[in-house]
Amino acid sequence: MDTRRAASQATAGRAGRRATLLRYALGLAAIGAVAYFFVRERDLFAGFGATISRLNWVWVVVAFAAELASVPAGVAVAEGYSFARYRRFGADTAVAAWSELAIGAITFCALAVLALVGAVIAGGGAEPILLPVLSVVVAGSAGAALLFRHPQFMLRTLDWSQAHLGPVGRLLGRLTQGFRQTARSLGHVRPSMGLWAAAWGLSVPNWLLDAVCLALSFAAVGARIPWGAVLLAFAGAKVVTSIGITPGGLGVVEGGLVATFVAYGVAGAHAGAAVLVYRALTLIGLVGIGWVAVAVLAVQDRRRAERSRGPGLPAEQAKSGQQRHDGP
Repeated sequence: MDTRRAASQATAGRAGRRATLLRYALGLAAIGAVAYFFVRERDLFAGFGATISRLNWVWVVVAFAAELASVPAGVAVAEGYSFARYRRFGADTAVAAWSELAIGAITFCALAVLALVGAVIAGGGAEPILLPVLSVVVAGSAGAALLFRHPQFMLRTLDWSQAHLGPVGRLLGRLTQGFRQTARSLGHVRPSMGLWAAAWGLSVPNWLLDAVCLALSFAAVGARIPWGAVLLAFAGAKVVTSIGITPGGLGVVEGGLVATFVAYGVAGAHAGAAVLVYRALTLIGLVGIGWVAVAVLAVQDRRRAERSRGPGLPAEQAKSGQQRHDGP
């Protein structure tokens, strides 16, 4: 038994190392491709230095205010931190995990709607392709978000798929094994449609304010705001960031944003300068504030724990004393 467990752990360790190496390789390849694009198309960015040197700091401050009005959370730690807070507030592991999955589906649906609106506003030669594709994405994400209101129905559907769809069903079963284990203990979860609509409604301004920060970054560099391209590029950048090819999408997001804006007719100098301002505000400014907030909450939690133990009483003695006080 111990031998099998050790072999299983060794196999899992090797798989984890391979996944890590693959992620690093993909990240380096992506950054290399972006660097190659900027070097090859450097003529597009003529005047970048002059543009960035004439920043309108009033618009920079307004853009940062818009970013602050959205949810200030670092992408790298937001999900894990939220999960921990749910548990601290009394939610069991299943409910906390389901909440993270459900809110992810809801917010992705809101993001897909913004992308579709952006494609409609932007128009261009890609519209005949983008509109049908994004319409399908919106419909699919909305359906997935609605299904999360009924975890038991999703569980029965996945179980049926695994039993009747052959290799595809078995693959789906392996991919969703963790969710199915969670869903089996969620029979009491019955969120209302009003609550679901409110969650979606709160997600839209969260994304929109972040997109407004990107839009106002164009005003900060003295350029016209390409609203359609902003919404479309913003949605794509968030998807790339969530994949985690590089930390915070660093390098990949900037390249994707600039390429999208240039494709929609924005001057390369303006696109590069606006993206630089936006990423400085979100990566350096907002994530930094998010880390400060996490640190403050951690200090408050520790102080509350110390007060509950009483002055000068070690944690083990406090726990033992509480047990004696409560009695059998």
